[in-house]
Amino acid sequence: MVSIKYAVRAAVHELIKLMKTFCQPFHRLMYLNNNYKWTADERRVWCGVLFVGCMCLYMSRNSLPQAIVSISDGVGWDKHQSGIVLSSFFWGYLATQVLGGWLSDRYGGQHVLWMSAIVWSLLTGMLPMFVTHSGVPVIFLRIVTGAFQGVHYPAMSSLLTAHVREQERTFYFGVVCAGSHIGTVFSGSIVGLLIFRWGWPSVFHVLGALGFFWAISVHSILGTSKFGRWSAAASAASQPSIEQPLSVLGDVSSVSSIVPWRAMFTTPAILAIFVAHLSGLFFFNILINWLPTYFHETFPGSQSWLYNTLPWLFNAASSIGSGYFCNQWLSTGSNLTAVRKIFVGISLLGPAVGLYILPYCSSSFAAALCCVSFVAMCHGASSAGTIANPSDVAPNCAGSVFGVMNMLGALEGMMAVYIAGHILHTYNDWNAVFYLASVISALGGVTFLCLGSGKKVL
Repeated sequence: MVSIKYAVRAAVHELIKLMKTFCQPFHRLMYLNNNYKWTADERRVWCGVLFVGCMCLYMSRNSLPQAIVSISDGVGWDKHQSGIVLSSFFWGYLATQVLGGWLSDRYGGQHVLWMSAIVWSLLTGMLPMFVTHSGVPVIFLRIVTGAFQGVHYPAMSSLLTAHVREQERTFYFGVVCAGSHIGTVFSGSIVGLLIFRWGWPSVFHVLGALGFFWAISVHSILGTSKFGRWSAAASAASQPSIEQPLSVLGDVSSVSSIVPWRAMFTTPAILAIFVAHLSGLFFFNILINWLPTYFHETFPGSQSWLYNTLPWLFNAASSIGSGYFCNQWLSTGSNLTAVRKIFVGISLLGPAVGLYILPYCSSSFAAALCCVSFVAMCHGASSAGTIANPSDVAPNCAGSVFGVMNMLGALEGMMAVYIAGHILHTYNDWNAVFYLASVISALGGVTFLCLGSGKKVL
C-alpha cells in the first residue's frame, strides 16, 4: 500500500513538471518584445525551423492534389467533384488569414505556428477515414485543415519582420519560402512511392506525422532551448511582476493594437501588393492542384516523379537565389522600390509568357515540362517581391497586411481551382485554363509596376 502511495505521488509530481514545461511558452506570451532582433545564431536556427515548417505545411497541403487521381479512381469522383474537394481547402484557409496576422503581431508568430501545426497535422493524418463517394466528409475536413494552415504564412511574416534586421530580411524570406517548394518536391517524390507500396491512405498518415513532429520540435525549442528564450531574455531587466498593470507588459507596449484597416484598403501601394499576390496565386494554385492531372491525361506514359518534382526544384532554387541577389543588390544602395518591381515583374510577367506558350507544347512531354518549369522558376522570384513587400510598406503591422493579402489570395485560389475544374468538366479544354491564367498574371504584373512601392506607407 505504501509503495502504491509513493508511486502515485511520484506520478503526480512528474505530471505537474510536464505541465509546467508545456506551459512555459504560454507564460512568455505576456513578456514578448517585438523590438528584439535575433542574433546570428538565432537567425540560423529559426531560418532552419521555419524552412522545415514550410516544407511540412506544403507536403500536407499537396497530399490531396497529388493523390487525387488514385482517390478519384477508387471512389468514383469526376472532375467536377474533384474540383470541389480540392477547392474546399481554401474555404477555411481564407477565413483565418487576418486573424492569424493579428494574433502574431500581438502575441508572437512562433506560438501561432506550432499551436496551429498540431491541429492541421493531425487532421491530415485522419483524412483517409473521411473519404466517401459523396465527398462531403472530406470537404469538411479540408475546410478545417485550411483554417489552421491559414495562419502559417501571416505568422511567419510577422515573426521575420519583427526579429530580422531590415537589410537581411529579404534573404531570409527567400530561404524560408523555398521550404514550401522543397516540400512540394518531396511530396511529389514520395507520394507515388507510398501509393505504389502501401496505397493512398499511407500518404496522409506519413505526411501528417511529419507535420506533427515539427510542431512538437518547435514547442521543444521554445520551452527548453536557449533559442526559445529570446522573447523573455531581451527584456529581462524590465520584466514586470505579476502585480504590475497590463499596460506595462512587453507585448502591449511594443505592438500597437490598432491596425489601420481603412488605410490598408485605400493606399495604392498596398492595393498593388494585393493585386500582384492574387495574380500569382491564381496560376500557382492551378499548377499545384491540376498539374498532375494535366500531365497524366496529356502524356499518359510520362514519369510522374518528373513533373511532380522538377518544376518545384527550379522554384525553390529561384526563391533562394532571388532573396540572395535582392540583398546583394540593395547593399549597393539600389532603390528598394525599383528592386521590388523588378522581382515582381519576373514573378508575374515571366509566367504569363510561359502559360501562353504551354498549349503549343501539348505534343511534346519534354517541351511541356520545360515550359512549366520556367513558369515555376519565375514564380520563385516572388519571395523577393510580393512576399517581402509587406514588411517594407507596413513594418508595424506586416502580419495583418500579409493576412489580408493571403486571405484575398486564398479566395481567388479557391475560385481558380474550381473554375479550372468547371472548364475541364464542361469543355475539357486545358488551353482555356492556361490562357486565362496567363492574362490574369500579366494584369497583376502591370498593376504592380505602375503602383507598387518599397517605401513605408503604414
